[in-house]
Amino acid sequence: MNLFRLHILLPAAGLALLAACGHEEKKAVTASSTPVVHAAAVQSLQPSLQTVLPGELKPWNKTHIFPRVKGYIGSVQADRGTVVRKGQTLAVLEAPELVASLNHARAQEASAEAALIEASAKRKASGLTYQRIVATSRTKGAVSANELDMAYARMLADSALATAATSNLAAARAQLAAQSQLVSYLTVTAPFDGTVIERNVSPGELVGPEGNTKPLFVLEDHARLRLTVAVPENLSNAIPKTGMVSFTVQADPSKEYTAQFARSAGSLQESNRTMLAEFDMDNRRGELKAGMYAEVKLPVARNKSTLFVPRTALLQSTEGVFVIRLKENIAEWLPVQKGHAVDSLVEVFGALKPGERVVAEAYEELRNGQAVLVQ
Repeated sequence: MNLFRLHILLPAAGLALLAACGHEEKKAVTASSTPVVHAAAVQSLQPSLQTVLPGELKPWNKTHIFPRVKGYIGSVQADRGTVVRKGQTLAVLEAPELVASLNHARAQEASAEAALIEASAKRKASGLTYQRIVATSRTKGAVSANELDMAYARMLADSALATAATSNLAAARAQLAAQSQLVSYLTVTAPFDGTVIERNVSPGELVGPEGNTKPLFVLEDHARLRLTVAVPENLSNAIPKTGMVSFTVQADPSKEYTAQFARSAGSLQESNRTMLAEFDMDNRRGELKAGMYAEVKLPVARNKSTLFVPRTALLQSTEGVFVIRLKENIAEWLPVQKGHAVDSLVEVFGALKPGERVVAEAYEELRNGQAVLVQ
């Protein structure tokens, strides 16, 4: 009997042992299928950043000088590379017809002055005559009424002629001033201090305001330079209103120059969605040339704190850029926009809050809504 009971109990115990082992193995499999991740906290920071943008050096002033009147080039007194002062003569044109018109205007002015002197004398004489006749007419019967009326009419006529002569003189002087101005255009002068960078005329050449495609001269003032930088839209609110920037040029990459912030457009260009900012630089030593391209190290700072996560927390897929937020140990894919990178952190914009946890090392196999074990 005992032997029989032993034969029955042994198989039952074996089955129980196998069942227990199977249950433990199942628990192990279940535990091993839950991924283990490391968490990182979302940080709110306002760091001082520096970005490198392309820039261009432009002259402080630059102008194309065209002739204002038609004439022949008499002499050229400046050439490419000539340093000139404001008002200095660059070229002299010859136009005899303009000089003749000026002389005629002077003669007209002299004639108008003489006519005014004559008309003024007549007005004075007729006025005195009328006054004497009026005084005499107080004696009864000394002067007839007709004679008094004629003297009054003569005085009015002479006054009108004098007024007309005054207007004629003003017109003659205006014509003389206009002709003098036209003659002054025969002398081409520099509008500001600078350097002639282009000359396109020679003595004897006929030039004029119409039909000229090339300027007589191109003048630049590069004693001061404008460093223009096209700032992208995402940095347009981060440009410092005061301060300096540093930059280098290809002509001397080892040397770093500085420029002072001066002005910005305050508006984005529709063509490329950038905002132009200008930085002024003193270039009296002539170390830099207008037209050079520069690599500008631009300090930028957000006007408020933004959120940062580790670089490895960003997950880039064909659908966009994501971080995996941990909410009650459940993975949640959250779309974000990438901003600046600072050391091992990267700026992100999205539905995140400071202090929330994200997967420190995100990977695509970790699906949205999946349970995780957080270490």
